[in-house]
Amino acid sequence: MTRVVKAKRLLVLVTCLAVVSGCFWRSYGGRMRTHTQLLVSFARKTGDLVAVKRFTAQNLPELTYPLERATTFAEETQRHASEAPDSLVAFEALLARYRELVLLADRTRQESDAEGAVPSAVAAVVTAADAVEAALVGEGR
Repeated sequence: MTRVVKAKRLLVLVTCLAVVSGCFWRSYGGRMRTHTQLLVSFARKTGDLVAVKRFTAQNLPELTYPLERATTFAEETQRHASEAPDSLVAFEALLARYRELVLLADRTRQESDAEGAVPSAVAAVVTAADAVEAALVGEGR
């Protein structure tokens, strides 16, 4: 009798885990696109602020917060995936490009010669975002 109860509990637990995992993957594409669009938007804003020489230390938290949230999302996705989907690999490349842009933008506050590299760093973020979208489409999301 106890074996039957334990087996039923195990079945319920496995079913619950499958449902939770399914919910995550159902919203994955939309969440990935939202993070991607936000990173591109903030990258462009950073480029604009640097171009008009209005980037300050007060802008940094505004840039790092979406990076932190997107990084947390990528880590959560990795925990749910037995193998990283192509979109996650592309998203991690996007995170790296965005992180480089944030560091470069911060450098422009001390080194005016760093400003010239910002437009290409913004372009690299946009290109990486396009790769995320292509991977999502390729996965049927």
